[in-house]
Amino acid sequence: MRRVFVQAVRLMCLLGAALGLSGPAHGAALNPFTGLAVDDAVAQRRALLVKIANTANVRPQTGLALADVVVEHLSEGHITRFTALYLTHAPEKIGSVRSCRLIDLELPQIFDAALVCSGTSPGVQQLMRTSPAYLDNRTMIADLGRFSGCAGCPMYRTKDAPVPHNLFASAVNAWAVLTERGKNRPSAFSSWRFDAGAPAGGIAVKSVDILYRSGTVTWVYDSADGLWKRFYGRTPHTDRATRQTISAANVVVLYAHHAVTPIVEDVGGARSIEIQLWGQGLARVFRDGKMIDGNWRRPAQPGVLELVDFAGSPILLKPGQTWIEVVPLDFPVKAQQ
Repeated sequence: MRRVFVQAVRLMCLLGAALGLSGPAHGAALNPFTGLAVDDAVAQRRALLVKIANTANVRPQTGLALADVVVEHLSEGHITRFTALYLTHAPEKIGSVRSCRLIDLELPQIFDAALVCSGTSPGVQQLMRTSPAYLDNRTMIADLGRFSGCAGCPMYRTKDAPVPHNLFASAVNAWAVLTERGKNRPSAFSSWRFDAGAPAGGIAVKSVDILYRSGTVTWVYDSADGLWKRFYGRTPHTDRATRQTISAANVVVLYAHHAVTPIVEDVGGARSIEIQLWGQGLARVFRDGKMIDGNWRRPAQPGVLELVDFAGSPILLKPGQTWIEVVPLDFPVKAQQ
């Protein structure tokens, strides 16, 4: 019965896309994550977070270009990992999917979103089970057992990559499972403000270097289309599905305290990092070739991550996709004018 239900929801989603019902002409609503109009049916579904690997052997990833928001953060061993948020688009292949980290206790509450990941370490799992976001374990989709041979599973394995890098997520199937669980409803997130017009203030910037030890990430502003293009060194970071360089309307750097915990994440003994995304901290917003300094603020309530200038007024984002780089307080980030 469940398989029939999931397949029916999947068919309706695909039919809607084929008929062009994802545009604003059929009952427009505002996407709180992009500031762009979407069909009202899209706005009514739950924001979906997917945990995605980011090591050299999995790049280029699939589906990053279709996310509304991507959060990059440090994982153990100085590598980074992504948590990508989907609402506008419903990709059938996202990944490769990997396990959650401690930051994924915070992001579902910040964005009021469901979460898909391959699982967690025992220490992280224990904390998740006591978190307000997972008290009934109905908005986290993980550890589902068989990923292959399941017609309606939110995750599945392919044969074109070795384990564990062959696990991918289907947004359509994940939303169907959330509907079945009674958890597919609109996100309460509404704290970002948008304006298509370039801001008057700020400092002109041509590129931004995020100096991760696993490899420098460089965002280069392309004035022709008004977007930031993502590179590893001088190599474009592409999406396997689109074969295009990943771009963003906004790049936001959030500085937060990083604390190494006793939780062991892998067989090498690497320890889990607690990224303290609560309270407030320094923020730098890059849009339209400019850098705007201010603060991020997160009060103790779900659905809120404010970006404000030093006077407390909202920093206006450019409508479109936003990439968030979460870095330690003393982390080297170089903006080139």
